[in-house]
Amino acid sequence: MVYRVADAIVDSMVAHGADRGFSVPGESFLALLDALHARADFDLVTCRHEGSAALAAIADAKLTGRPGVVMASRGPGAFNAAIGVHVASEEAIPLILLIGQVDRPNLGKGAVQEIDTSTAFSGLLKWSARIDRAESVAEIMARAFVAAASGTPGPVAVELPEDVLTEAVQQRPVRVHGLAVPTVSAEDATRVRELIAAASRPLLIVGGECRSAEFRRDLHDLVGLWDVPVVLTNKNQDQFSNLDPHWAGQIGFFASPAHAALVGEADLLIALGSRMGDLSSLGFAFPRQDESPQRLVHVYPDAGMIGRHFHTDLPIVSSSHAFVRAALRDGERAATSPGWMRRAAEAAQGAHGWQPAEVAPDDVMGHAVTALSRLARPDAILTTDSGNFASWVHRIFRMTPANRLLGSACGAMGTGVPSGVAAALRHPGRQVLAFVGDGGFLMNGNELITAVDRRLDLRVIVSNNGSYGTIRTHQQRHFPGRVSGTDLANPDFCRLAEAFGARGFKIENGRDAVGIVEQAMAVPGPVVIEVCSHPDVSAVPPKSKN
Repeated sequence: MVYRVADAIVDSMVAHGADRGFSVPGESFLALLDALHARADFDLVTCRHEGSAALAAIADAKLTGRPGVVMASRGPGAFNAAIGVHVASEEAIPLILLIGQVDRPNLGKGAVQEIDTSTAFSGLLKWSARIDRAESVAEIMARAFVAAASGTPGPVAVELPEDVLTEAVQQRPVRVHGLAVPTVSAEDATRVRELIAAASRPLLIVGGECRSAEFRRDLHDLVGLWDVPVVLTNKNQDQFSNLDPHWAGQIGFFASPAHAALVGEADLLIALGSRMGDLSSLGFAFPRQDESPQRLVHVYPDAGMIGRHFHTDLPIVSSSHAFVRAALRDGERAATSPGWMRRAAEAAQGAHGWQPAEVAPDDVMGHAVTALSRLARPDAILTTDSGNFASWVHRIFRMTPANRLLGSACGAMGTGVPSGVAAALRHPGRQVLAFVGDGGFLMNGNELITAVDRRLDLRVIVSNNGSYGTIRTHQQRHFPGRVSGTDLANPDFCRLAEAFGARGFKIENGRDAVGIVEQAMAVPGPVVIEVCSHPDVSAVPPKSKN
């Protein structure tokens, strides 16, 4: 059989560690689909929408630490996948988007569905290329994987003109470029430790740049050595044990007053693996840049992200894990005052405190998530779509590094179910709980059929309040009593689940939550648990009294 460009693309993906891709098939890349036929080393997941395929690929990248792969046709397919391009850019996730393109003789002629990818996604892509001749396939694919994963990770697009995919190419060893990883000096780690020792109220802010199990173990050891409170950035609540006394909670959208006060009181902020963007800095409010500025140590592998918004006292261009390892090699202890540690614990309790016995009967979501948290396995994988309902998950679940959290950090709706599918495929022996609102479910919930087809043990929890709840909350705050455009008409989600071939369970009041959750958790998935509530009842979970 002739060795084609399409075959070389697949070999390159496998050589770079990619073993799974998500796709909606298109006639413009038939040869690539053919090259994947019967490949035992690459799993092609057929999805029902390019948007959900891209979001699933992003979730897979978060789980593996390698670039996710999504394949789409030009025009409508590429623009459907554009949500993934935006999310990957916003959340710094490595993503390879392979786009089937018109054949070379018709490029630039406005042929059906032709797009110029670099122009269409300008400002979002880290790099884009077109394989327009067979001899360039190895170079372009290798560069694509490096570009997606280096510095600040992000999305890369590669156009594949359909005629070039069938061209013969000489079969050679696949080209894999080395990935430049910035490291840290022992002196820098020592300087950070000395700054902590000299500070009265140091605070470590941990982002999601590195999510490996090894990093999390080393981070735990370093926090114990330095005795410093830890705040986790948006949707990274699983990076550090929520049961550890050093844990001070997660900050993100609409940070609680307790967290805002804590960050404001700190005299030293150490940002580790975070770009210190909008959410991590609480709206670019911290570190303060006024007459009483807070000192900032910023550790990030991309020098272009350091000093971008804030004066930085100690900039360190390094990966999170390399820095943590260097600090552990330093081996010296630091100490934070007991009073500051108590203050951090109070902030965590104020933001995440939850007393199940005090949950109001009409807070159906509160009762349901409480029951789920009690029955979830210690290593459960949780996915959260965008919406107020996720507040219950963050407040009630006590996550540890044994868990994985795949959340919509940039607020993109429709991520919950595709992320759950990706997690269940990647970890078939683990329990996967996908939390999604009624609005988000009807965006990409059709991937439930992918879960049924693959026999995935996935449980989807649908918060049904008949509303785009987050926007309704804003409306009620800014324009009381004038709800407009946010009411939703919904199907019976249980019957819909059954039509897909899944099991459906419905919780309509708090009294029944425990029993129904027990039933739903006892059967093999896929399972849909519909949680019914009124949109104006506990729009966000109540704060702790502490």
